[in-house]
Amino acid sequence: MSLQVGDHNVLARTMNFEFVRPVFTGDTIVCEVTIEEFEKQENRTTIRASFVCINQNQKEVLTGNFSGVIL
Repeated sequence: MSLQVGDHNVLARTMNFEFVRPVFTGDTIVCEVTIEEFEKQENRTTIRASFVCINQNQKEVLTGNFSGVIL
């Protein structure tokens, strides 16, 4: 799976999701991504990050993490 992260595409190697509470039509969801590890190697750059998604009531609805290669 490919993700758009800022101005870069990430080819995801692993993705983990934890659905904390339901999301309904009309909800506003904001997701914050934290880069945990960013390693530039000779021929590629790897990334490991975590994220949390919060609804309009400031309640977590989704958390998780992913790792992969920046394209």
